[in-house]
Amino acid sequence: MSRLFTAFPIWIILTDMIYSLGLNIAQSMNRQSNQPQTDAITPDIAFSSLQVVSNGGMILIIGFGLIVLLQLNRTVLQKKVLPIGIFRTLGLIAVLAFSLPSIWEWLWAFISLLSGHNVLNLNNIRYLISAICLPAIAILCVYRLFGWYRLQTSLPTLTSNQ
Repeated sequence: MSRLFTAFPIWIILTDMIYSLGLNIAQSMNRQSNQPQTDAITPDIAFSSLQVVSNGGMILIIGFGLIVLLQLNRTVLQKKVLPIGIFRTLGLIAVLAFSLPSIWEWLWAFISLLSGHNVLNLNNIRYLISAICLPAIAILCVYRLFGWYRLQTSLPTLTSNQ
């Protein structure tokens, strides 16, 4: 049950990223169909597809890191050591770079909320849910990395009897 509960924010962010990419592609296609047909590529079309490509690349990198975090979450809860190579390390670094600033932002939002400022916008609930999930992902990533480190250092060293 703990595995499902702790993985829930990761799945929410993964779903939101895929949904956002779908919206971005749909908006890009809609813009291109509304443009008059000319032989030259207009800057709007070029920049629109550039935005889709960069958004897709970001989703690939962060999505890979979130999938690695799901694997790390599962293996640490099962008391197993996940072999972390260079690509998994880069994926987890991307997740931390993506989610750690949200802790800082929520800290300042909480301080502003205590001083009487309105900091929560409920007009788009999807953004609020994503903003709530990001600190949970950062904390989970750091916590599971500490658990992974503890598991790795507590394993008995295998010595060969020769």
